[in-house]
Amino acid sequence: MRLPSVSAVLKHLCAAAATLALLVGAGMLSPARAGDNTDCPPIGTLPDYLPVGPAEHHEFQSYDFEHKTDDGGSDRVTVAGKYCGQQYNLKEGAEQMSAVEMVDNFLDTFDQLGAKVVYQDDSDATAVLTGDDGRETWIEAYGDGGYFRVFTVVKQPVTLTLTKPSGKDYRLLGHMPNYQVSNADHSKFDRYTFSIRDGDDMKAVKVDGATYNLEYAPKDGAQEAAPIELLANYKNAFEKMGAQTLFSDDTSIVARYDDKGQAIWMMYNDNGGDIDIHVVEEKAFHPSMKPPKADAMKSALDKKGVVSLYINFDFDKATLRPDAAPIVAQVEALLKGDPELKLDIEGNTDNVGGHDYNVTLSQKRAETVVATLEKDGIAEDRLKATGNGPDKPIADNGDSRGRAKNRRVDLVKM
Repeated sequence: MRLPSVSAVLKHLCAAAATLALLVGAGMLSPARAGDNTDCPPIGTLPDYLPVGPAEHHEFQSYDFEHKTDDGGSDRVTVAGKYCGQQYNLKEGAEQMSAVEMVDNFLDTFDQLGAKVVYQDDSDATAVLTGDDGRETWIEAYGDGGYFRVFTVVKQPVTLTLTKPSGKDYRLLGHMPNYQVSNADHSKFDRYTFSIRDGDDMKAVKVDGATYNLEYAPKDGAQEAAPIELLANYKNAFEKMGAQTLFSDDTSIVARYDDKGQAIWMMYNDNGGDIDIHVVEEKAFHPSMKPPKADAMKSALDKKGVVSLYINFDFDKATLRPDAAPIVAQVEALLKGDPELKLDIEGNTDNVGGHDYNVTLSQKRAETVVATLEKDGIAEDRLKATGNGPDKPIADNGDSRGRAKNRRVDLVKM
């Protein structure tokens, strides 16, 4: 058999070495395959590893990426935007890579892309690729040899897509475009219990009135929205209408809105991909329908030293409503009829909302009453403003009637 020449052998070895150098320099990860929806661009797969079905795509989703901290440790940082996730398993009968070899390939690919590595260990690597437009693509890949996973998020703000109210929607709240009402019921008068924040704890608040309960599900064939996208859309809707948020977490929001004097309680809840909406138009309760006269106030002050008045303010504000004028006028008459009388005007609230916030609100409301009386000629040294917030209830805050009684202004004889 004729042996190859020395020059031919050297030529073959040089070609092999060049090929090996090219493979090492470029890494073994293949580019993401365009159009087949199995990879998460810009990352493809390793030799002998196959994708587990189609990649998981969301137009808006978040992922917690491993990231190195300034002190040399690591933490997870939440990034939201266009999301993709995929797992690759080793082909049957193929020889698996070690986790270290996998990470080396991930790092080589990040280098080829020009991405900045922000974390790496023996089984995990994270990088950030910044495009010409400044948009960041976060990439994390990790594996143990038998499989590896890739996650990418193109960082961007959520696209708000909640529709205007229509059809079976509640009149103030639309729905996600790919969702439809699957169940709806309405009662002219019922009770619903909302769970809201009370400092570091939670408390139950019973609300009576007209109730609306709606359930939404994705339309046939439509992909359900990611929890973070749902939350952002409903949170924006509540904020846009001017509702006060009383509780929120990753899957639900409780808010209260004043619609021309009508207190409306609303709850959004992500029920594992479906959406639940609960609304109560709270039944108005007026502890005192007619303003007390000045002589009745004086009699009560002489006997008890305190008179409770139900003065209406704009929702969540310290602005007097027009129907408060007759009541304040009687207080003015009381003070002018007794020049020696001095009053502490004490604002009180129910216990819905933050304690400190309610104290501040009640203080401002008391100051508004004082300022109105002073403007009408009552001397400043005869009046004092105090905000008690929810600290001096006269009824149970657990239901609508009790909360209405607690939202009051007390005249306290000094």
